[in-house]
Amino acid sequence: MQHHFLKLCAVLTISGCGIVSAAAAETASGTATAPDLPRVTSHIHVDQFGYLPDEDKVAVVSDPQKGANAADHFAPGPQLELREASGNRVVYRGPAVKFKGGRTDRISGDRGWWFDFSGVRQAGEYYVFDPRTGMRSHFVRIGPGVYREVLRAAERVFFYQREATAHTAPCAEAPWLDGPTFLQDRETRALWARQDPATARDLTGGWMDAGDTNKYPPFLNETIHPLLYAWSANPAAFTDDLNIPESGNGLPDLLDEVKWELDWLMKMQAGDGGVFVKTGTLEFGDSWPLSTDRHQRYYGPECSGSTIVTAGVFAHAARVFGRFEPWKAFSVEMSVRAERAWAWYTTHPRSYDCDSGEIKAGSANMSAAEQDRAEAVAAMHLWALTGKPAYHEAFKRQVGATRQLSDKVWSPYEMGAAEALLEYVTLPGADPAVSRRISRKLAESMDSPLFMPQDGNEELYRAWMADTCYHWGSNRVRACYGIVATAAVEYNLGGSRSARLRQRALNMLHAFHGVNPLDLVYLTNMGRYGAETSAKYAYHGWFRGEPPPGYVVGGPNQNYSGTIEWIKKQPPAKAYLDSNLGWPEKSWEMSEPGIYYQACYIRLLADFVRPAATPDSAASALPTKND
Repeated sequence: MQHHFLKLCAVLTISGCGIVSAAAAETASGTATAPDLPRVTSHIHVDQFGYLPDEDKVAVVSDPQKGANAADHFAPGPQLELREASGNRVVYRGPAVKFKGGRTDRISGDRGWWFDFSGVRQAGEYYVFDPRTGMRSHFVRIGPGVYREVLRAAERVFFYQREATAHTAPCAEAPWLDGPTFLQDRETRALWARQDPATARDLTGGWMDAGDTNKYPPFLNETIHPLLYAWSANPAAFTDDLNIPESGNGLPDLLDEVKWELDWLMKMQAGDGGVFVKTGTLEFGDSWPLSTDRHQRYYGPECSGSTIVTAGVFAHAARVFGRFEPWKAFSVEMSVRAERAWAWYTTHPRSYDCDSGEIKAGSANMSAAEQDRAEAVAAMHLWALTGKPAYHEAFKRQVGATRQLSDKVWSPYEMGAAEALLEYVTLPGADPAVSRRISRKLAESMDSPLFMPQDGNEELYRAWMADTCYHWGSNRVRACYGIVATAAVEYNLGGSRSARLRQRALNMLHAFHGVNPLDLVYLTNMGRYGAETSAKYAYHGWFRGEPPPGYVVGGPNQNYSGTIEWIKKQPPAKAYLDSNLGWPEKSWEMSEPGIYYQACYIRLLADFVRPAATPDSAASALPTKND
């Protein structure tokens, strides 16, 4: 049975045309169909993109006990081998060690073994082989550049999410071609005056939020901040050759993409500084292909939640874009707009029901607690940008409202924006008492099993997160667990735990890349990049078949509410179907992508991507703020 219980929809055959760089072509193995190789089993789980030379490398061997594949048992021999993919030479042989003495892991419903081949550091392509069953794992690549092309694919997703731009060759590749979409946004009307053409505003551009095509400023707190932090953490990882329209302009394509979204967000800001809460259609569903959609689009009212989020996003952007001479004027405009948004937010009553729900689909309302937290983030960036004491005081007043400080342990929720807390500790002029509070809470959390396992032996697949986190969008939470681990090291807050935190972040990354009970890479269509079992489908208004490479899907959801009953009976980590079915199956609760999932994954991945010129020997440490 293997992992095939995941597959439901028919496979759409696509041509392998378009923009595969030389490095990507090298990454996709030519040995996969070699007749002299053993047969692959889905019970030996490895990162299908590979491992860095200096990190722990542990294959997880599974014997399902619960869930849809419970009858698909597997028992390896006492010794496993790591073999070269070309030539089959054994480079390492070692024991398959039982996980917790053979007990069943509650979150996955599997029992299993670990095969540790960390001592193999030589760059190359390998596979794990079980002599008893004669079965092998997917390919295992070792080298400093194993994630380079994966990052490129993940970045290009934002180009495919663009509205009002043509997805045509050479930037787009077949079959993901279409003309400009939603050009009717040139005359987006106010929701409260639908028949009045005088309210029309040009709101073209921006990114589709997720699988739906509407656009929501409040959701950018968990999108723009992690993308900007990803670039700041490792600028060398981000190139100018992603084959997007701006490629070759001498500026990082990641930031070109961010600017595309910011250019739209500026249009959402009214002249008085307030920001409209949302824009989109009044109906579920779009015409297809999207370039043929002519539904009238509307914008909601100015709102305190959307305005305070935008203040923080603009302030952070001003800090980053100001480092580039061609973007100096843009940085100044970001700064002015950030302060204007803050002024509007602080002089108008808060509102919690701006989004009436008439514009589909997600609610963009923010509660009082959510606005408190967004205010803390915005104030930190405004203070770091301007040095004005009023912003510093606002940050100190609201920092305790963040989930990272108010929850029992450091929360992975809203971590994309809350990285601002860790950055604050490093800034000149930071209040010592506040810095100690942040550092102490992080340190206490790192020593708590509620935050992460203390012995690395808590979960079979080595990427523990609380079982309550397996809900709609669980992959964002997974990424944020990894972000706090890697960021703690990056900001020199990990102390003696730094090595364990770094490996913790890598283990969360491996879970995205196939070290999970589904043996599935949670990125779409990544075969050309080395993944032999990546997600085929994502619920999306544009892509009726397979989507482009690199989309991060939502992930397992134990609260799934559609009509596929067997999913509801799965252990938390198996509550997933690789599907794009609509109503009433509601596969969007599992497979829908989101720009915030994508951004948090990129933030996590970025720290482990080495520039092309980096030799193997230089791939041993995270960049730090002192590098």
